[in-house]
Amino acid sequence: MSGTATVTKMQPNKFRVEKVTLTPELAVQLLEHNQLNRPLSDTHVRRIAGQIIAGKWKYNGDTIKISDTGDVLDGQHRLWSVIESKTSIDTIIVYGIEREAFATIDTVRKIRSGADTLALNGVSRYRNIISSALTWLLRYQRGIENYRAPQNKVENSDIEAAWMAHPSMARAVERAMSLRRLANCSIVAFFYYVLSNRNMDLAERMMATLEHPEGVSVDDPFFRLRAYFTADHHAHKDPLMTIALMIKAANAAAAHKRIKTLVWRNQGKCAEEFPTLEA
Repeated sequence: MSGTATVTKMQPNKFRVEKVTLTPELAVQLLEHNQLNRPLSDTHVRRIAGQIIAGKWKYNGDTIKISDTGDVLDGQHRLWSVIESKTSIDTIIVYGIEREAFATIDTVRKIRSGADTLALNGVSRYRNIISSALTWLLRYQRGIENYRAPQNKVENSDIEAAWMAHPSMARAVERAMSLRRLANCSIVAFFYYVLSNRNMDLAERMMATLEHPEGVSVDDPFFRLRAYFTADHHAHKDPLMTIALMIKAANAAAAHKRIKTLVWRNQGKCAEEFPTLEA
């Protein structure tokens, strides 16, 4: 059954399932009947609302669950997101669930990852690394300095769109796997992909030096990049610092410069802005 049924005509204690166009008005009516008052995450509401406004929210069969007493057992954030976005979405509402069933909701659900999304798109190898590399590519395109901000969260729908636009990222990951004992493969793959689209010879020179530094001058920019990776090899390296140094090494190599140190000063009085790839 489809429509925009109103809560005033609802019979909460009667079990039924309806596919509806959930309007902001209907969302308000459903929430007005809700007595559970569970904690609400404003960040999560804004995240879903952003997906709705951007047209990325798709009808997927997930349900909003209403108890036999009229309480919202599941879907509160989606309801508030519809109100926040001022946009209607299609969804399924299940009415008449026993209120005691609330404790069982979402207790066994496995959160889908970007790798799961790629699997549904036919990717069979290195799904986790490809997903992560695409995530870094999206962050780089959006302005990587603020990648940790909640509004810059990369969604599974973003990963899917990025994969459709950049299927050759799989080849970049294959290329980066030779460095899995040296550096973060997803970051190397992402940067190799970006650099190879600008200057393939330079990208291959970077990879060759990182793989086999024998015979390369110690003041070669890519040799200095390898020295960064090998220093405190087991210590966690900040991704932003890693990407900044990869960019600076590529810029220096493209300009045929020799360097004694490879550094990005991002703090203090002489703090540098995040570097721009000029190669």
